[in-house]
Amino acid sequence: MYIYSRRQLTCPPESLETGEIANDVTGLGTFTEVMVYLTDPSVNVCHANRTAVGGASVTIKQGRSGFPFGCAVTRNILKSNAYQKWYSTRTEQGHENFSIPDAMVNFAKQNNISVRGHDIFWESPNFQPQWVKSLCAMHLKQAAAQRINSVVSRYKGELIAWDVVNENLHFSFFEDKLGKNASEIFYSSAYHLDPRTTMFMNEYNTIEYSGDEAASLEKYIEKLKETKSYPRNAGMLAGIGLQSHFNSGQPNIAYMRVALDILGATGLSIWLTEVDVQNNPNQSSSDYYC
Repeated sequence: MYIYSRRQLTCPPESLETGEIANDVTGLGTFTEVMVYLTDPSVNVCHANRTAVGGASVTIKQGRSGFPFGCAVTRNILKSNAYQKWYSTRTEQGHENFSIPDAMVNFAKQNNISVRGHDIFWESPNFQPQWVKSLCAMHLKQAAAQRINSVVSRYKGELIAWDVVNENLHFSFFEDKLGKNASEIFYSSAYHLDPRTTMFMNEYNTIEYSGDEAASLEKYIEKLKETKSYPRNAGMLAGIGLQSHFNSGQPNIAYMRVALDILGATGLSIWLTEVDVQNNPNQSSSDYYC
């Protein structure tokens, strides 16, 4: 069976099984083509020679959503901030405290809530543990390796994704100190510790604002390709993380459509990871939808 779409959301034939999309198309065998046009309210069922099938009964079931939306869990659940960030779990050199993220992960599991690992590293120099900021390159490399091994090994197999390096199009704390391949090495280390979990680039202003050159679509895709092509990253499950912090007057739906189409051409999962929209009393909620 085949699915055709005017928006090029085409599933390859080998990925579908007869009956997955159409549950009751009797007597048509494996030569059936089910053409689903997302912009039309109709479904056309044809033989392989494109002649119509009369009286066909078709059931369409969505197997999964196009991309998930992410949000933070309120700290009021545990009456405390809940972070996996480095500056929260290791405020002092030589001392780690995972009690809060452990409790949050356990809470999520008990309530069937999927959890993303946010984050292993944050490239902004303003969000590093104080003791990290003064380390020389050699000691920073050692501390970073220990950080990856500690947090990824602890939650291996329990999370649905890792934001490996947060906002590394806007900032470059680690790359400035450890070399331009620092991010790729971090991804490689995380991937080999937790190979079944998707490793994300997580960035802001890639779809929110077209004027931010630092996080342009071109630069996002270029950085993604550099990460995936690093020698030890072959086979890594990579994902596109778009923070989606929309200010007043946003989102720009036309730009978002173009941006998502371009990013979608990579074939990777796209997640809107931290969605929020600034309140604007002059903005109708209907303006946000196409």
